[in-house]
Amino acid sequence: MREDELPPVDPAFLRETPIFGSLPEHVLTQLVGVIRVVSAETGSQIFAEGDVARCMFVVAEGALEICKRRRNGADFCLAVLERGACVGEMSLIDIQSRSATARALSTTLLYVLNQAEIAKLYETDLEVYVLLISNIAREISRRLRFADQLLVDLGVAVQGAWTTDAV
Repeated sequence: MREDELPPVDPAFLRETPIFGSLPEHVLTQLVGVIRVVSAETGSQIFAEGDVARCMFVVAEGALEICKRRRNGADFCLAVLERGACVGEMSLIDIQSRSATARALSTTLLYVLNQAEIAKLYETDLEVYVLLISNIAREISRRLRFADQLLVDLGVAVQGAWTTDAV
């Protein structure tokens, strides 16, 4: 899809998306003005594991697969993200490179929110900034709890996972 054919950001969709939940209407309006809309064709890579991260994505239409490299170099697909899911949000919290690769499974419409725009909220509306970062942290926590349960269900113990040098 050409850039001039992309639909505008849908404010109603943002309201329904968990990471934007409970943000005041004036902030949602502000976000509509700074979120970029991009289209990705089937099979195209959105970002690669190890890339420098400066933005997060929300799936507006379509689906993304999230894959991580195994020690042997092969890709292992961790998840499929569909409408309303966010990806790349970890980098906004930990300021690290991308932890996985994201590829479009179908023609996919993405909303892109740059780290710089979130930083502006810190300067202009600290309360809203904290609310947004809290929403992102809740999403990361939800995924961590799910991963923890998977490890337990598989009977896998990860020694040293909770130490500061485990990264």
